[in-house]
Amino acid sequence: MVHASLRGSLAIPLALLCLSPSGKGTPFAGLAPLLREHCTKCHGGAKQKGGLDLRSLESLLQGGESGPAFHPGKPEQSLLVTQLHPEAEPHMPPKGQLSDKEVFRVREWVLNFDPRTIEEPGTGTTNPPAPPSLPDGISPALAINLLLEKSWQENKITPAPPADDAAFHRRLRLDLLGRIPTRKEHQRFLSDTRSDKRARLVDELLASRGHARHFAEVFNAALLGRALGKGKSRDDREKHFLPYLRWAIETNRPWNRVGHDLIVARPEQPEARGAAWFLYEQRDDASKMANATSAALFGKQVECAQCHDHPVAPEIEQKHYWGLVAFFDRTRNVSTREGPGLGERAAGGYNKYANLEGESSESELVFLTGRVVEEPGGRRDKDTPDYYQVAPPADWINPPKPKKKGEKPKITTKVEQAPVPTFSRRAELARLAVEENPAFSRALVNRIWSILTGRGIVHPVDKMTSAHPPSHPELLEWLAQDFT
Repeated sequence: MVHASLRGSLAIPLALLCLSPSGKGTPFAGLAPLLREHCTKCHGGAKQKGGLDLRSLESLLQGGESGPAFHPGKPEQSLLVTQLHPEAEPHMPPKGQLSDKEVFRVREWVLNFDPRTIEEPGTGTTNPPAPPSLPDGISPALAINLLLEKSWQENKITPAPPADDAAFHRRLRLDLLGRIPTRKEHQRFLSDTRSDKRARLVDELLASRGHARHFAEVFNAALLGRALGKGKSRDDREKHFLPYLRWAIETNRPWNRVGHDLIVARPEQPEARGAAWFLYEQRDDASKMANATSAALFGKQVECAQCHDHPVAPEIEQKHYWGLVAFFDRTRNVSTREGPGLGERAAGGYNKYANLEGESSESELVFLTGRVVEEPGGRRDKDTPDYYQVAPPADWINPPKPKKKGEKPKITTKVEQAPVPTFSRRAELARLAVEENPAFSRALVNRIWSILTGRGIVHPVDKMTSAHPPSHPELLEWLAQDFT
């Protein structure tokens, strides 16, 4: 039987319950990291020994082969507590013994757990809290201050005083231009007596080419990483990707358009051609495309769900990883008369994957939100020219037989235009990822917050899952909606 007061809230990951405001500074704080360190390796997404999953409240109450692991308010009846004692049989964790302080922390969480602290059912970053109620037309600066002041008061924190003009000027140029001010620039700013000189300087720097150059480098690293390695070249990025980023920042291109540029990679204007390099650099590897896109644009690392459901974030399942791979599985690098491009086949791209128990499943076009795309006309195993808007070379339709057994057939990649199918998996992914995915705007504002302050509201910035709750959820949600 499920505790009556918990009905409707079962999907909440344990990490959110362990880090509720009422738990700050008490045994509640830090329980999720303790479980991740000692327990979820055997009782999480990768393994569920004894049928027990410790990643969510629902799975705790359901328990495993020995029954429920958690009885609210009753530590002496909760296996989550009793199996931690030195004399317990079986003893948990199997190797080693938690300290008395750690056992006490778990016991107190069970003893004091109050289901009334659960605001709404949800699963972490996939169902965020409602945005806070703030006055209409409030400026972003005032909204941020009000939302931060709330947490300062709750946690009895005295904020640092505002920076003086000299410190502000230095920090602003470092943040927006990547360099300190010259002596002349510094003296001019300090001698300015206008009351709005700080806001004026922000606008001036944001409109400068120096800002576009600096943030192009910042987002080059954020989107593609700093390491180059085999098949990757700084010269290639300088020739293709960085000009696109500079143009996007200089023209204040909306981020939903940038996201579309990067995923679909079919430029509607010459300046957008370099966006194709984001996927082109992955060298026809659909798994790398899925991992890079998810980490950079959605703030989620999904590669740990390749062989099993995510070890600590129950909302990311193995089917989501392979679904994301499937969206890219028809993509092929091509060389066009305009430079590197991405063609897309109209058929094939079906994979089977197995979990750790050896159970096999066929991948679907399923996005991280759970939305499934049905391909028009059903499964397409054999290609035909009728399936294309922009026709591919003949050997895309009838690939030549490989010379050696086990080799993939080599197809023509030097084309006038990148082949475009009538139904594009990447276009569908862009629609789901940018238009129907709240995580897109949250990931971007969180990354920019991290760039400007040194740490994201969710940290790390590419692990925005229920296992890493935001430090200020209302602030993150307000910023994301305002950004949208």
